[in-house]
Amino acid sequence: MDDMGLEFRQSFEVFPGVRLNLSGSGITASFGVDGATVNVGAQGVRSAIGIPGSGLSFTTNHCSPSGSPTPHAFVPTQGYAPTYAPVQPMREINSASVERLTSHSLVEVRDLIAKARSQRKKVDQDLAEAQATHRAESADLERRQRSWFRWFMKRRIAELDASVAEAAGEVQRLMEWQSVTHIEMCFEASDVAQRAYGALVRAFEALGQSKAIWDITFDRDTDRVRERSAASRTLDRKPVQIHFSSSELVRFAGHAMRFGNINGEDILIYPGVVIMPRADGAFALIELREVDLQYHVVGFLEHEVVPPDAVVVGQTWEKVNKDGSRDMRFRDNDQIPIVQYGRLLFTSPGGVQEEYQFSNAIAAGEFARAFDTYKVALSAQ
Repeated sequence: MDDMGLEFRQSFEVFPGVRLNLSGSGITASFGVDGATVNVGAQGVRSAIGIPGSGLSFTTNHCSPSGSPTPHAFVPTQGYAPTYAPVQPMREINSASVERLTSHSLVEVRDLIAKARSQRKKVDQDLAEAQATHRAESADLERRQRSWFRWFMKRRIAELDASVAEAAGEVQRLMEWQSVTHIEMCFEASDVAQRAYGALVRAFEALGQSKAIWDITFDRDTDRVRERSAASRTLDRKPVQIHFSSSELVRFAGHAMRFGNINGEDILIYPGVVIMPRADGAFALIELREVDLQYHVVGFLEHEVVPPDAVVVGQTWEKVNKDGSRDMRFRDNDQIPIVQYGRLLFTSPGGVQEEYQFSNAIAAGEFARAFDTYKVALSAQ
C-alpha cells in the first residue's frame, strides 16, 4: 500500500480582535496586534504602526471607500375613488446586493472578517484531509500489526507508526488553528446604550414568541373594482423564523438577533451593527443607525387559520361592492375575518428593504420602539 501522505500548510494568519466604539459621531473600529493598530471611522482609515520597545511609531491616513392562496392586506380608506387600469404585476420586496450595502466606515472590518472566513475554509479543508489520512494510516497500521506476517513487515510498520504520529500531530495543529480562526468583536458603548440594547434583546425575545411570522416577499396594489376586494394591497408571504444566532467567525459576549429571509439575506442585529450574510460567504456590514425600522398595525384579510395570538377586528366578504357590503352576485362569497397584525419594514439609504408581518402586533410595536430607543441612545453618546 502506498503512503497517502500529507501536504502540510506552513502557517496560517492570526487574526486580531476588533473593538467597535459606538459613539454619537459614528462607529470607530480599532483592530490590530502588538505594535499595530488600525482605526476606522466615518472620516476614513487611520493606521498607527509602532516598533515595540523602540519608542518609534508611524501614523498614516487612508482615503474613505466610497402554494397558499394569495392573501390580502386590508387598509381602510376614506373616499372610494375607483380607477380602471390593468392589474399590476407583483413587486419583489428585497434588498440590494450585499456588495452595495456595507457602510463606508465598516469596509475594513468587513474585509478582515471575509479574510478570516477564507482562512477558516482552508483550515477546515486541510483538517478533513488530515483526519482522513490519520484514519486510513491508523487502520493500515493496526491491520499489519495483527497480521501473521507482521515479522516480515517490520520496516513498513515502523514507517506507518511514524506517519500516524505525524498525522495525529497535524490534526491537533489544525484543530488549534480552527479554534482561533475567527474575529473577536468587542463593542464599547455608554451605559445608557447598553441598557437600551438589553431592552431590545428582551423585546426581540418576546417578538419571537409570535405564533405566526411571515416574510413579505412580493406585493402589488389591489384593483379593488376589478377584483371586487376590500383589500388595498395584495401580498405574497412566506413563514419564517426569528431567533438568537451566533457566528463561527464573529464572536462576542452575546448572540445576534436573526430575522430569517426567504428571498434574500438574513438580518443579524449586533450591538451597533447589522450583518447580512449571503450563502456564498459574502456579506454586508451596516451601521445600525443607518437602518430605519417602520412599524404599522395592519388589518389583514386572513384566508388561512387565524393565529391564536392575533386579534380579529372585523369581518368582510370575498367579493364586495363599492361600499364594502357583500356582493350578492357571487353565490360562494364567503365571509373573511379581518385580523390585526404588526408590520415591520427595514430600510436603509444603502438599499436594505425587508418586510415582515407578525401575528402579535403588540410585540412587534414594542420591538420597533426598543429599536428606535437604542438608535437614539447610540446617537446621544
